[in-house]
Amino acid sequence: MQVSLVLSAVMFLSSLPKTPERSLPDTAPAAVHEITLLFAGDVMQHMPQVDGAWNNDLGIYVYDSCFKYISPWLKEANLAIVNFETTLAGKPYSGYPAFSSPDEIVKGLLNSGIDLVGTANNHCCDRGRTGIERTINVLDSLGMIHMGTYKNADSYRRLNPMIINTRGFRLAFLNYTFGTNGIPVPENNVVSLIEKDRMLADMKASRDSSADMVMVFIHWGDEYQRQPNDFQKDIAQFLFANGTDIIIGSHPHVIQPMEWRKVDSLKKEQLVVWSLGNYISNQRKRYTDGGAMVKITLQKESGKTIIKDAAYQLSWVFNPTINGRKQYFILPAARFENDTVLLDVQARADLKMFLSDSHELLEGNLNIREIK
Repeated sequence: MQVSLVLSAVMFLSSLPKTPERSLPDTAPAAVHEITLLFAGDVMQHMPQVDGAWNNDLGIYVYDSCFKYISPWLKEANLAIVNFETTLAGKPYSGYPAFSSPDEIVKGLLNSGIDLVGTANNHCCDRGRTGIERTINVLDSLGMIHMGTYKNADSYRRLNPMIINTRGFRLAFLNYTFGTNGIPVPENNVVSLIEKDRMLADMKASRDSSADMVMVFIHWGDEYQRQPNDFQKDIAQFLFANGTDIIIGSHPHVIQPMEWRKVDSLKKEQLVVWSLGNYISNQRKRYTDGGAMVKITLQKESGKTIIKDAAYQLSWVFNPTINGRKQYFILPAARFENDTVLLDVQARADLKMFLSDSHELLEGNLNIREIK
């Protein structure tokens, strides 16, 4: 849910002075601390979605309805994170292949309970410098925490890795993308790319910051493929070997499996979600019309932080035509499987297929169960 979070900017170059940190004290001292994190997939804005969000009566774009059925799940979490796969470059708005969305999408995310967005993905350079810098400005002005793209090298050094202090935890977040669709990163702007030297520096900075856990939100893999490729496996192994605890993937636009490895020999845990799929988009083909939300509970006792629990919940996008325009609603999929009030016959059939496909894929998960 939207909580009072305190960011502390950590320099990843040890030769530079670190930004003074700010922390909020715990509301009540506790011997055992717990925090619940919720990760969801790709937030996209194809033009039918933009058109559907226009409110004629108010004369503005309104996105709250997109999240009204899923918001209670988001607000149950202490910290909710999504992949923000568009830019806020201003008008003219556009969808694929060069995204620019109304600023109001951010208000919809905030109102629904999203606290943090990753902006490092293959569409972050779609509208050039304006897209990168205006996106950052709008997110800052509205109070949405973000990571992955930066106006300049100084901002990158100050704000990466992102350290969040809340509920007795000190968490390091990193965000990377495999590329930017061949569009050069504008001069002076910075996009966090999947580069091993860069990642090594970030891992060291995260460890030096005394983070309780290091989490990587990463854009990788082959689009529409339901299993991780060799590149994903190599990068995951590299990240785990160098200090990462949790890896959450996006980009394929379909769900891929999840693994919670308990490595007894190393006395540590490794959790990887290869791909969360789509959270909200206009993609309607089989496997792309929904995604997964992963809920991770961390526990801290006597200075030691562990993963207490990890579970997933499936979400599905319902897009009926209302008053001549397509509308988009994220549904907690299992709850609406047999609904006969909101869904028509075709929608129920599509939702059941999504659930069946997803359950078949995810039944092989390692130690990550479904939330019923």
